[in-house]
Amino acid sequence: MRVNGFLWVDVAGLTLSPEDKEILSHPFISGVILFSRNFESKKQLRELTHQIKLVSPTLIITVDQEGGRVQRFREGFSELPAMGEWGRNYSRDAEKTKNDFKFILKKMIVELREVGIDSTLMPVLDIDYDRNKVIGHRSFGNNKNIVTELSDFVIDQLHALHSPVTGKHFPGHGWVTMDSHVDLPIDERVFETIAQHDLQPFATLSAKLDAMMLAHVVYENIDPQPVCFSRFWIQTVLRKQLHFDGIIMSDDLSMQAVAQMCSYEDRARRALEAGCDILLVCNSREGAIEILDRVLPVKNNDFQRRLSHYSRFLGE
Repeated sequence: MRVNGFLWVDVAGLTLSPEDKEILSHPFISGVILFSRNFESKKQLRELTHQIKLVSPTLIITVDQEGGRVQRFREGFSELPAMGEWGRNYSRDAEKTKNDFKFILKKMIVELREVGIDSTLMPVLDIDYDRNKVIGHRSFGNNKNIVTELSDFVIDQLHALHSPVTGKHFPGHGWVTMDSHVDLPIDERVFETIAQHDLQPFATLSAKLDAMMLAHVVYENIDPQPVCFSRFWIQTVLRKQLHFDGIIMSDDLSMQAVAQMCSYEDRARRALEAGCDILLVCNSREGAIEILDRVLPVKNNDFQRRLSHYSRFLGE
């Protein structure tokens, strides 16, 4: 395990370039996130993950394989229904839905493991208010109790399959209408409203999650900073009020929501100082290099323990 590995990055293509290998050998990198652009076939993907592990066997290889429109690997993999479909079915027949979902989750993890993927970044804990197309059917629905119950079920199933679990996007991305990939969304609600609704799945499940990914959102009546730069959201709410002791990771720091604010160096420093453990830089090699050249990890024994816990199933 890379005890100072605060950065997770992407690779550009179907195989590792010499530059990829050099970047992934850096001690500040502990994970790699793969996308559709990295996938051509199961055979090719298996070779790619093998190449990554040859650089370092402790690198965590992950993917967004949620289901529905967010399924990075398709050909040769089982089709995964969107979480919104599971939510609708659950409201009609909870037991049948859980049985069907258990079967699909096992199949998904087995297929990912066969090609060398260590984890998938799920479940989505956001509530779908039918306002945000980026979330939409990625959410289990508009009922916070169903979102919580199905997410709890997913966590138990993934842990039983020896796969770490990441809840997202804290403290809730469903209300805003703006796409954080292209601009910075603003949520105008007060804390009490968010606490009664959006925060409930995160609060209920905080003790069971291995990691939480933060929303690229500003809650302007609570803190003028985006969540990944906010000590209030990270330290006061997530760590102290929700007693979350797992990995806190930013969403992709190359997304336009934060790209317009400052340099990659400043983004990384601000996120680490606010309390992020892991920073994602998924679509900018230049940004990743800037961070590696100019930013040092925050000395934190708790981070090493949290990363070790997240990585506990690696190599099984």
